[in-house]
Amino acid sequence: MDKKLFSSLKNDLDGQYLSVPSANYLASSPEDDDQVLDMNWVLAVLKRRALVMVIVSAVIATLSGSFILWNAKKTISEYQGKFTVLVEPITSDDQLAKLFVQAQDNSLGIAELSKVKSSSQENYSVDYQSLTRVLKSPEVLLPLFKRVQTKYPRFDYKNLLNSLDVQRITFVQDGKEVGTKLLEISYRDRDSNRIKYVLEETLKYYMEYMRQERLRISTKGIDFIEKQIPQLQQKVDKLQNELQALRIKYNFNQPDVGSRLLSDQINHLANIRIEVAAQSAESMRQYEIYKQRSAKGDNRWIVDINPKSYEGLMGKVNEIESQLALSSTQFYENSLPIQSLREKQQSLRDLMQREATSVLLQMKAQIQQLEAREKVLANNQKSLQDKINEMPQAQRRYDEIQLELELAKDNLKLFLGKQKTLQLDAGQIDSAWKIIAKPELVRDDNGALHPVKEKPTRRHLAISIVISSLLGIAIGFLVEVLNTVFHTPEEIKSATKRPLLGVIPIAKAMKIKSRRGERVSPKFTSVSSTSNSPNSRRIIASNYQDFPLIEAFHYLYTNIHLLSAEHPISSITITSTVRGEGKSTVAVYLAKTSSAVGKRVLLVDANLRFPQLHTYLGLANIKGLSNTLTSDLSLNDAIQRLPDNDNLFVLTAGTITPDPIKLLSSRKMHYLMEQFLALFDLVIYDTPPLIGLADGHLLASQTDGTVLIVKIEKTDRGMVSKALDQLNIADFKVLGVVANGVKGR
Repeated sequence: MDKKLFSSLKNDLDGQYLSVPSANYLASSPEDDDQVLDMNWVLAVLKRRALVMVIVSAVIATLSGSFILWNAKKTISEYQGKFTVLVEPITSDDQLAKLFVQAQDNSLGIAELSKVKSSSQENYSVDYQSLTRVLKSPEVLLPLFKRVQTKYPRFDYKNLLNSLDVQRITFVQDGKEVGTKLLEISYRDRDSNRIKYVLEETLKYYMEYMRQERLRISTKGIDFIEKQIPQLQQKVDKLQNELQALRIKYNFNQPDVGSRLLSDQINHLANIRIEVAAQSAESMRQYEIYKQRSAKGDNRWIVDINPKSYEGLMGKVNEIESQLALSSTQFYENSLPIQSLREKQQSLRDLMQREATSVLLQMKAQIQQLEAREKVLANNQKSLQDKINEMPQAQRRYDEIQLELELAKDNLKLFLGKQKTLQLDAGQIDSAWKIIAKPELVRDDNGALHPVKEKPTRRHLAISIVISSLLGIAIGFLVEVLNTVFHTPEEIKSATKRPLLGVIPIAKAMKIKSRRGERVSPKFTSVSSTSNSPNSRRIIASNYQDFPLIEAFHYLYTNIHLLSAEHPISSITITSTVRGEGKSTVAVYLAKTSSAVGKRVLLVDANLRFPQLHTYLGLANIKGLSNTLTSDLSLNDAIQRLPDNDNLFVLTAGTITPDPIKLLSSRKMHYLMEQFLALFDLVIYDTPPLIGLADGHLLASQTDGTVLIVKIEKTDRGMVSKALDQLNIADFKVLGVVANGVKGR
């Protein structure tokens, strides 16, 4: 094959499905793959299950559409009639009259009166939300139903309840919905005559009901208020008397002012008490000093108390003492002059002692007075403090009475105003409701009766189609979820979390031959490139239609080789989860691909239970692996070389034995596997499926890695997960997975 032929083959294959996973599958991050896979999975499901979705959607849409059309033919049109009433006066005259009555009681000021507009939209005296519900309540509608039943005996109460509608007329102003004082009462029915009769009776009944209800409420309100006013007046008088008694008791008009006055008095008494205590202490100190001096006979201190009174006496004492001192130098002690002076001296001392005693008694009396005064001040201070302590309670009670009194006065004013307002309402009962539009049937522009609503057949059919489409898509996805096989290589990679080593497409030529029941023998040709270098890359090719298949195995070999560039892989195990996934075919093609690039390859059929390789390759299976393990058969006699490939050697399974596990786990098998590594560049073992058999596990433990074959549209997800778990438990190296049987796009 020359360069031109190879180039033409590559160009023609651009529109075909050619999976070359190598670098892309091995280097992409899991997060990026998951994001791409989600959208790709959805699109793939839509493509795979499009027929199911279309059929289910069509069936559901047909059934639902037929039911909608059938139901539309059975539906009888209903018609509608209505009338309009004015619930309140459109002007504010009535409200002004009520406000004027309230203003007479001083319960409403000029500011409130100025807010009333002559044609007010915001001044409503009716709760329209409650009114519309009351008019449709069962107790109100039951008398009306009995009236209608006199003419229409078969008339149903539920029909009246569901078909009669009471709505307040609204309009949009400044982007907001604003209510009016108009009520629109409508009724729908199949019989136009019955609609007219029901509306007329409803109008008469509602007018009478509202007149009676307003009269009843006014009369009942007046009676209730007349009973409450005397009680409110008594309560006001009682609170006023209690407030007056409280003011008299505590002698204040305002509790907070009285409390401040008492505090000032207490502070004043406290200052006086401090002064008295200081005086008493000072007097007691002097009294003790003078008392001690007097006890020692020293009474000169009385001069400090009252100098004017005792200065002359003290002078006489000093004079006598001077004379006595002078005479003692002239006379003897027992002489008459000395004795006379001694008597005068003693007499003066006795007089001073009596005066000192008198002064001490006066000082003691003064001290007692100060103590008594201090006690009186303390009692007064305590009395004032007790009053202050009572002030919070008195003030609280004062505030409570004030609050109760204000509320009682407000209630009394309110009741007096309501009494006059209700009396005014009682005189205006006849002008309650006004008829704005009489009962009429709704007609179109041509004067024909207009149905309440058109049959929504088209809308229902559109909804049915949309829902049917959604259900069809949902069922398609449900079928996809329930079908637990793999559909795309991306699903395999995402589920196994292992490198996707290769994507093997279905060869068109092989597919045609297999349909005819013929056994396909894969034929490879090795065509060297035009380069004369011994390291030049070889190109694997077969016939034109099988080129994508051959190229896929070329990339499979490349990916396996790139997994361990420093330590080349010399032995691999090719296995699958169950039979029929194409592992033997992949092993054969991978062996041929490896040999075509110059590798000495040994393909070993280790499936001693159901050997297949000799059939694919057209070789004899008389002597093989089992014979080598059970006898002294040499490898030269057991290994066969393919006639058209000098680098590819095959060791068939040989004679089927009853206990293949014993042979594969024997020491001789381990010895043979070591010999294979010494003689060949690459050894490929084709093993039995992993699920339910231990053969593949035994061989996987002795090789550089395992390649798991997963067939599109056949291999179950659970089986693959179980097989990988078994390999992980045994800590076997899984090189990656190969997606087999991918359909062309």
